[in-house]
Amino acid sequence: MNYKEIMYTVGQLVRCVYGVDVPVNVQNTIIRYPAKGIGLMNQRGDIINTENQDEVMRLMNKIPSDLTDPKDKMEFDAQGAFWLGYYHYAKITDDVANYGANELTVVGNALYGDQWQTALSRDLELSSSRRLRAWLSGERKIPTGIWFDVVELLKARHLKIGEIIKKMA
Repeated sequence: MNYKEIMYTVGQLVRCVYGVDVPVNVQNTIIRYPAKGIGLMNQRGDIINTENQDEVMRLMNKIPSDLTDPKDKMEFDAQGAFWLGYYHYAKITDDVANYGANELTVVGNALYGDQWQTALSRDLELSSSRRLRAWLSGERKIPTGIWFDVVELLKARHLKIGEIIKKMA
């Protein structure tokens, strides 16, 4: 298991659910034992009572269903990844006020060309491209964390293009 990636996502989940007011017992548990910590969040009713259920579902889908806690406590690097996810989520939450359907359309066209909706839906691991179209029409709000995934797609494409240029130049 790649605990660094998992803990980054868990950090995002904690910020999504609690904002800056993370209960001490949840923080102390989840930073060392993520499976127990998520169970505690669920037992307290905090996950189900969060306003932005689409975002919670998106983040939960990134966490492996067979997640097990380490035998000892979590590695220091993975604990650091938790805090990166927590604070990056806070930053993007502030930034998304400037992002919307127009920006998603620009990104989709840049990544995939004119027929971009199905390809972007697939790469964002959406259940259907209908969800993407609902975001574009304004029928549903674009979940905050989608922008993390969009940025990662852009970075990956940038690296790929950079490699091609390096070979050809």
